[in-house]
Amino acid sequence: MADPYAIDARYYDLLHESQANDDTGLWLAFAGRTERPVLEVGTGTGRIAFALARAGHRVTALDPSPAMLNLARHKAGEQGAGIEFIEGRVSALALEPGRFGFIVVSADVFLYCETAEEQVVTLHLLGEALAFNGILAIDLPGPALWLDPATNGQPLLAHSIETGAGETLDVWHVHEDDLARQQRALRVTYETTARDGMVRRAFSEHLLRYVYPFEAECLLRLAGLVPVDVYGDYDLGPLTNDSERMIITARRSEG
Repeated sequence: MADPYAIDARYYDLLHESQANDDTGLWLAFAGRTERPVLEVGTGTGRIAFALARAGHRVTALDPSPAMLNLARHKAGEQGAGIEFIEGRVSALALEPGRFGFIVVSADVFLYCETAEEQVVTLHLLGEALAFNGILAIDLPGPALWLDPATNGQPLLAHSIETGAGETLDVWHVHEDDLARQQRALRVTYETTARDGMVRRAFSEHLLRYVYPFEAECLLRLAGLVPVDVYGDYDLGPLTNDSERMIITARRSEG
């Protein structure tokens, strides 16, 4: 099966280097509450995993994309980071029960669970992998970034940066949102303009299933987890209509 993230992997580090990593401090704070290993779900090329490892944590990083993990492993070799990388989706893996003191499902990664069944299975397996007093954190889009059918088909310039080679990289998003299915079909166009004006384009497509607050609470309880808190930003502010993030934390029900 072709890697749906292979195109995205080419540009992942370049885009994140140009952005403020506002989330890293929060995940370091949560991880600092445990001496047990930590797990990042949806590590990409390892941005968060490397920050956790540099802070002295034993890190397992999981991602379904071979292209992303190849880059992450290469960087780990260069940096001497002892991170355990696992390829696959949570729903198809056997994680060690009770191992992790903190699990983070990175920004928007949970949206790639396409059905309610996969969502519950994923949460159940992550709950089993938590230590009895461990914390699970899920980083989702907040109300300000929820589905918007009114803008279906409209190109949005998500990023525009200068590359080290003197090229311009413009990243365009076009979505088709379906409120009834709570789904977004997203097409990402990576448009590179060289100094001589030559333009190259690459494309990726993704299907995302959005989750709302009370729905997330029900999913967690169905999976044997207990919701703890809901936040609207990486400073742990309240969730409001203007929040761009929705961060939900949970623990094992028997813990």
